[in-house]
Amino acid sequence: MFSGGADTDYSRLRRLLASRRDQGDPDALREWRGSELGALGLMVGGRLLRGSLLRARLGHAEGLVLSERNVRVLHAGHLTAGRDLNLEEGCQIMALSRRGIVFGDRCTVGRNAMISPTNVFGGELGEGLKVGDHSNIGHFAFVGCSGYIEIGNRVLMGPRVTLLAENHNFDDDEQPIKHQGVARETIVIGDDCWLGAGCIVLAGVSIGSGSVVAAGSVVTDDVEPMTVVAGVPARLVRRRAPAR
Repeated sequence: MFSGGADTDYSRLRRLLASRRDQGDPDALREWRGSELGALGLMVGGRLLRGSLLRARLGHAEGLVLSERNVRVLHAGHLTAGRDLNLEEGCQIMALSRRGIVFGDRCTVGRNAMISPTNVFGGELGEGLKVGDHSNIGHFAFVGCSGYIEIGNRVLMGPRVTLLAENHNFDDDEQPIKHQGVARETIVIGDDCWLGAGCIVLAGVSIGSGSVVAAGSVVTDDVEPMTVVAGVPARLVRRRAPAR
């Protein structure tokens, strides 16, 4: 069921848990009692079992795949992952796209999140998504990557974040908007960004590395690196470091 050999899934799991020390949290499990650790082990074991079945369907995965219940990956051969992909309960990934869905090392897709480059029932293929190392898609997020979306390394995402890389055309007032097609543009989110709960990032926007988007903001224009933005539409609140 697992990959076998000297570098087994179990040994990688042990290193994954031990990696908490590498992230500055050496006592992460110190306060957990034996029964709580046992329950954690059962939960992780179930994720490993489901993930190993899913892993066999993926285009490529370098390490563990952990999968909770009710995870749905459509056209899984178009999804590739680095080490230790974690898919939480109820998330859905439509992987069919021109550039595929690509995860780096130790990425998480949160509970009930949806990644959607292409309509499930047909139509033009979307561009796809790339997520860097140690980044997460938040709970209940919607990632509309029909236009290409690139997310950097160590990006934090709160719940219910929406990324929309496509807009409906509406300039012709004699046609229904539904019949006027769409315009797709790339979204780029730099390294070490934090997207607060419920924020929306629209097509064509680039968010510079080290930036923070406040909860509930709507980002319609590019965000400079190392800044904090907030509001509808989002505006500069302050800089995290002096401008260079």
